[in-house]
Amino acid sequence: MIDVERLIRTELDSVRPLPDGARHDWDDVLARSGQRNRRSRRRLLLAVAAGILIVAASAAGIAAALGAFSGGVTIAQVRACDPSTVALTTPSGAEVLTGHTEEGVYCLAYRSANGGGGGTAGRLGTSRVGDALAMKTLDTASHTYVIVGLVPAGYTTLTVGSTTIPIENQAFVVDSEKADAPAAISGPAGTIPLNLRALAGL
Repeated sequence: MIDVERLIRTELDSVRPLPDGARHDWDDVLARSGQRNRRSRRRLLLAVAAGILIVAASAAGIAAALGAFSGGVTIAQVRACDPSTVALTTPSGAEVLTGHTEEGVYCLAYRSANGGGGGTAGRLGTSRVGDALAMKTLDTASHTYVIVGLVPAGYTTLTVGSTTIPIENQAFVVDSEKADAPAAISGPAGTIPLNLRALAGL
């Protein structure tokens, strides 16, 4: 009988001898299989994706500083606006302070009787409320939320549902629970709607 296995091995060795066992080179195996190239491509794609993410985040930060996301108001313009004029004082003793810059940036602050409150700044007519600068804040003395607003000149009354609220020195304060009704400001300049509902639910 013929030992077939031995014959096959001999013939194969004569065509291409097997490497000796001392050459166990995993890198060589990966290189011949194409796996090494796949890994470097993946690493390259990850590096490119990380670079794009860093550039996008940097661009967003620069755009925010230049006012791209806030109605064209820059951080420097907001900081330059000082709400130092007391526009009105509420029966609870809270003050609404207003201010504006030469660039047309308005600022608004609410200071509760015990010193708590909040503030905002922007251009009139660029907020989701409409032609007013408004914010919702907590009156820390009464523990109730109020909506405070600053409107253009020429408006004297805020109507929210069936409630009429006087506008003093272009400013108003309304209980946020009442702001869930249709609202409008009126006066010698005309009548325009406000969307106080956009703030009432916050």
